[in-house]
Amino acid sequence: MKNSLNINITRPSQVLFIMRGVPGSGKSFKANSLKENGVIHSTDDLIESQGDYMSFFQEMFRTKNFANLNRMHSKNLANAKKSMEEGITPVIIDNTNIKANESKAYVKHALDLGFSDENIRIVDIGTGGLTVEQLAARNTHGVPADAIAKMVESYKSVGPLSVKKIMGSSDMYKANDILYSAIVLDEISHEKLLKVFGFRIPVGWKTYAHHMTITMGKSAAKEDLGSIVELVVKYIGWTTMAIAVGVEGYTSQNASPHITLAVNPDGGKPAMSNQITNWTKVENIKVKGTVTNIKS
Repeated sequence: MKNSLNINITRPSQVLFIMRGVPGSGKSFKANSLKENGVIHSTDDLIESQGDYMSFFQEMFRTKNFANLNRMHSKNLANAKKSMEEGITPVIIDNTNIKANESKAYVKHALDLGFSDENIRIVDIGTGGLTVEQLAARNTHGVPADAIAKMVESYKSVGPLSVKKIMGSSDMYKANDILYSAIVLDEISHEKLLKVFGFRIPVGWKTYAHHMTITMGKSAAKEDLGSIVELVVKYIGWTTMAIAVGVEGYTSQNASPHITLAVNPDGGKPAMSNQITNWTKVENIKVKGTVTNIKS
């Protein structure tokens, strides 16, 4: 027997639940009722584990920097892939999944592993029969009514989902939406770099220690998106405008793969790390990050 990707069904009893619903609809309550001996993966839960949920989004919209949200989605995908690969059942994706392509990477991975189409089940809660005002009052993340209203309209316009419809949707990232692909460091690695090399950063410089660029304007390899990668810091380099560490562990379009630590506030930009030619060996340090596409 083969699934819709023409792959042999090697996991006939493993189940993937794709939860779908507007915040406040009861989607997460339903997910917990389905869990049994399985596991729930939620991007919102990952965000909350980092600190205040509302502050996370307020800062994102203030700075118009969506890299951390992309990193959280990629991390959730990586965690879910690991659960599927370990044979856990059911694996439950508790995101809103309003649009068809939002769950495509999860569904595709399940099919690639040998899940049957029948065991990839969309649990569509929708609005839970509630009004926008009720949804805004009930949701635990403080999503405002105007945002809820837009999600409800989007939900209605998309209509019911199926595995076929999800797999037939466009990829989540279009080439012209992507600013760059990168290995975005986790918080522990970010702090480690600043702790070890912070004394080398001139006072007043703007710190980054955020990512290693893979390529500009293009997606990373689709099979790698969401994967956790270990990089080894081997060098440190600097100019009057930027300071960076040289790394190994994953390919980069840059001649010298690196992570920018900081830039001179007087005209310095992270891209100027590419101009560094003065590299000095340092004691090897390991850091980790997630393969991520950074959207415009």
